[in-house]
Amino acid sequence: MKGEFFEKIRAELEEKEKVREELIIKSRELRISSSKAIANIHAGRMDESALHLGEAERALREILEYRKSHPDVFYLANDALQEFIEAVVFRHVVERLEIPESLPVNIPQAVLPGMADCIGEIRRYVLTEMIRGRDFERVERLLDLMEEIYRTLIQFDFHDRLTGNLRPKLDVARNVIERTKSDLIAARIYWKLRSEKDSG
Repeated sequence: MKGEFFEKIRAELEEKEKVREELIIKSRELRISSSKAIANIHAGRMDESALHLGEAERALREILEYRKSHPDVFYLANDALQEFIEAVVFRHVVERLEIPESLPVNIPQAVLPGMADCIGEIRRYVLTEMIRGRDFERVERLLDLMEEIYRTLIQFDFHDRLTGNLRPKLDVARNVIERTKSDLIAARIYWKLRSEKDSG
């Protein structure tokens, strides 16, 4: 074989390596912005959360271009895309008390595990609400939404490589939901007893 044959292979791999490094950097930007959006939702800073989601969406647009041009390395963005979906769904649930009807990404390996992870974020949010003795009707609605997300995802009974390793995440989510139900019962009893004590 002549040298030019291997030079073509080298050139192709050098291009792939360059794209790979770019995609890793862009994915890191997406992941960080999405994580900051989630953290600000927990802190009640919805305006700041929106700013970080805006930054995430800009990174997302750039990342999706790689899906068209270099689909063979696009899997490197999956974890960051999951974090983004988690942030988008979490914000929508907290703000509107409903699950979004559509999402900015329709990639199964990102959407399905991202939504499963969102169940854990809703639990964290709900626990804070319960500790503060806040509106328990709202807490119950959030718990219902956790169940609704779970029921939606459990229908996707496909191989883990097609769903982004969804099955183990759903096992965790089921446990999270059951624990949250128990926590809600305990919180209701605590605040009822405290109210009776304060009024007595």
